[in-house]
Amino acid sequence: MQHFIRQPDNQKRAMRLFLVGCFVVTGAMVTGIMTSALRHPRSFLSAEIEPWQQAIVILIALATALMVFKRLRSWAVWEAFFTATLFLGIWYAALLVLPLPYALSFAAAITLFDLLVPRVWSHDIFYIIGASGVAISLSLWLPGDVLLVWLVGFSLYDILAGPPGGPILDLASRLVGHGVIPGLVVIGRPQDALLPLKLEKLGHTALLGAGDLVLPMALVARAALAGIYPALAVLAGVVVGALVLSRGDMLHPRAALPALAAGASVPFIILRFLSVV
Repeated sequence: MQHFIRQPDNQKRAMRLFLVGCFVVTGAMVTGIMTSALRHPRSFLSAEIEPWQQAIVILIALATALMVFKRLRSWAVWEAFFTATLFLGIWYAALLVLPLPYALSFAAAITLFDLLVPRVWSHDIFYIIGASGVAISLSLWLPGDVLLVWLVGFSLYDILAGPPGGPILDLASRLVGHGVIPGLVVIGRPQDALLPLKLEKLGHTALLGAGDLVLPMALVARAALAGIYPALAVLAGVVVGALVLSRGDMLHPRAALPALAAGASVPFIILRFLSVV
């Protein structure tokens, strides 16, 4: 999690509530889509869905490799990566419950609105819906054990590379400086939702990386394959992780994924041990 500048103490509680609320909304969306889609099992095997599932994984893998090896300096390309991945996530999620033309129209409308109305509130809606779709795609593409390995691996990288001076914070700072917001904007005041997506305007906000939202939600989506209650159990763990993350000095840049991953992994591993998921 990255904070742009120091914020007043009276905004900490509001930011904590906003952060937890975003995870609750995203988890509820993931669980609802999965529950609805499970009523039509053939949709998971549809030829319409599999190519987009593959495209999402390829984009994530490519962006991760470029980030790790620092091979990309074009900010426009980074923005295209984020936008394309989230667009595919929205399309994928919509394809699980809607016919192809409606799913495409919905994804295009949400993406176009985000591009035409560059405000914090529209950006966050775009990210939450897109992250939900990406999380669902990963949960159906990868086995639960592989998702756990991904969480551990990315958490370790976040611990090593996420603190101040590390490559993750350095890349995020430069992306934001060039107008590319690679994650969810966490606000502490209602009026901040109307802010334009410009670095000089985001002084009272924080940034939660896209992976910090997607990866824990992938475990929620995977648990939803076993039913609503397993999904809610994993989501409760994520909420606990978000509360732990938001304790103390929220103004200090930190690795966000470890707390969130631990919160999601513990109930998931218990459910796995009990052969529920």
